[in-house]
Amino acid sequence: MVLRFPVFLLLLVCAIAPAQAPDQPNPNLPKSFHDSALNITYFYPGRFVPDPSSLAPKPSADPTPKCAHSTLFANSSNAVDSSSFVLSTIDNTCPNVLHGATLLGPFVREQILRQLKQYGEPTVTQEPTSYTVDGHPAAIVLASVPMPVTPENKLPRTTYAAKACVLGNVPVKARRKSEPVEPTRHVLCFDFTTLHSDLYSLMFAFTMQFDTDAPQAMVPGSVIR
Repeated sequence: MVLRFPVFLLLLVCAIAPAQAPDQPNPNLPKSFHDSALNITYFYPGRFVPDPSSLAPKPSADPTPKCAHSTLFANSSNAVDSSSFVLSTIDNTCPNVLHGATLLGPFVREQILRQLKQYGEPTVTQEPTSYTVDGHPAAIVLASVPMPVTPENKLPRTTYAAKACVLGNVPVKARRKSEPVEPTRHVLCFDFTTLHSDLYSLMFAFTMQFDTDAPQAMVPGSVIR
């Protein structure tokens, strides 16, 4: 399976917001997105603008089932730069894909390289790093790809990307060998892109909340090296 997402580029988060026009959202106030099917809420920086089409999926004429479902795509852009992120869910529509995704590290590494190969020859800059989000196992991989010079982009540049995936439920070990282990029902993924590697820190402003638990960082600062 190939998960594709549009590579946009850069986000600046200011500590103090400039004066805003009445019809403009405050970029320093976080926004939220609630996945009612899974009862998970995501919080992200306010200057990201969701793509309306990602919030209202349209019926597809393609009979092939999609193994990953994008739940939210948003981007931020100004005269200098732009950036984007994508939230997606992998469920049991494709059991084999879901099983592979539960391996987290190897899956995330394979997917980020596949996603970036459409733009050039990518390089992994940080191998899979494991961590947890509210007790849910997670893994993140960082990679980059040089972008070719085009009539629209006459200067060479590099796109930096990160992909993190989280198990949708906390694995519970069976007390007895005869007891079945609860299967993973879905895997949640987060894709982020930027033009500057030092802006990976922007991901630290993204949080997620499972059910009524306290929000937790989707990417803790300690996992980025």
